[in-house]
Amino acid sequence: MSSHGKIRGFDSSGLNLLMSYQNELTSLESVAARLPFAIDESHRVNETFAAYMHADRVEDKRLVDLWTYCYVRRYFLIKFIKQTRFRASELDHLVERTYRKVERSRHAIKQHDRYAQWVSVVCRNTFINFVARRKQVVALKSQHDVAEEPVKMDDVDVNAAALHASLFHAIVQLPPFLQATARMRFVENLSNEEIARIVGKRPATVRAYVHKICTRFRRDKGLKAWAEYMYR
Repeated sequence: MSSHGKIRGFDSSGLNLLMSYQNELTSLESVAARLPFAIDESHRVNETFAAYMHADRVEDKRLVDLWTYCYVRRYFLIKFIKQTRFRASELDHLVERTYRKVERSRHAIKQHDRYAQWVSVVCRNTFINFVARRKQVVALKSQHDVAEEPVKMDDVDVNAAALHASLFHAIVQLPPFLQATARMRFVENLSNEEIARIVGKRPATVRAYVHKICTRFRRDKGLKAWAEYMYR
């Protein structure tokens, strides 16, 4: 830490906020441990949702609700860890709004075996809209404010929906030990170093995982060029 109270590009308030998010992520993992499956086990999540929609059992609904909350909260926590210019109050608002949106709309889903993927798309679209609206608000407040980082092109690609579906299909075909890394690297766009901090492994191990993942993705014609671009 420098004499100005900064470390690795963060001032003291930004660092405290980052540590708070990371602590909350750890706590969230403890909550998710109550589930009979991991957050990233999409096929198990989808099976539970399909059972809930078929029989409307209280226990299935409880599991669906708990998984949904944990997934949505984790998704935005990871985004806010990566981009600490956002406020903690915005995190709470995004989580609440997204969870309610999912809760209201999930009964209209026709493909019950795609619930986990659908929730991921809702989170992703909500975050893209949040960044776009926030950028507009900042611009209206002052023309001299520092510009927000632009939304990455892969977030607004016209082929994003097709790519996203192909990507999720490829991820669930991976060995279980690679699935979480694949989701964080290629769905949530985290760096290898950020993934290493979250999963508690060395960056070199994460890089090895990503290499294995891309090797498998290159076997898919729809993902080959994209995988080669991402693993540069």
